[in-house]
Amino acid sequence: MKKYLISLRVCLLGVFIGCCGMTSAAQANEWQEASKVVVQTTDTMLSILDDTGEQSLVEVVPAIDEALSPVVDFRVIAKGVMAKYYRRAKPEQFEAFVVVFHKSLVNTYAKAIVAFDVGSYDLQTNPGVDKRKGREKIWVKVYAGSSVYDIHYTMSAKSGPWKVTNVVLDGVNLGLAFRNQFAAAMREYGNDMDAVIANWNQSSS
Repeated sequence: MKKYLISLRVCLLGVFIGCCGMTSAAQANEWQEASKVVVQTTDTMLSILDDTGEQSLVEVVPAIDEALSPVVDFRVIAKGVMAKYYRRAKPEQFEAFVVVFHKSLVNTYAKAIVAFDVGSYDLQTNPGVDKRKGREKIWVKVYAGSSVYDIHYTMSAKSGPWKVTNVVLDGVNLGLAFRNQFAAAMREYGNDMDAVIANWNQSSS
């Protein structure tokens, strides 16, 4: 009986180690898939900036929007920006906010990329395993002359292909910054959500 229990424990330990190995491999594959999206999109945006030369930010934004739209989950981020106010919003108000928020996020990101004047970038090694399936963090270090900046992406594949659900630009958490901005706007406009949405791009420009 004792030998049987020892054998059973060894067997269970082997299964546990095997499962851990499979989990680690799956998580590594997820990181690779998510990082591929970031690399391809970053390459596209740097190519856009190289091709546009001396064009103004206004002229660059449409191309950057086209590059970001397939890989950024604007709806998920917009919901997080509205935070507690999301539950108060009518469906049509949320849809209207997604539209104006999409524009403001692309403009903010485009301004940052143009201001950084990125020359090259490096994909950083996995900063840590996110045990939640379909969630990854991708870190990129960008170089602009003698300056170095960090861009951290939160990625999710919970509802389909890998998409960005938050960005931290050189220490500035865009999701949190926009959330604070939305709450401040609600106070400014006396909790009139329609007014907040109508004036969103003025306050975020």
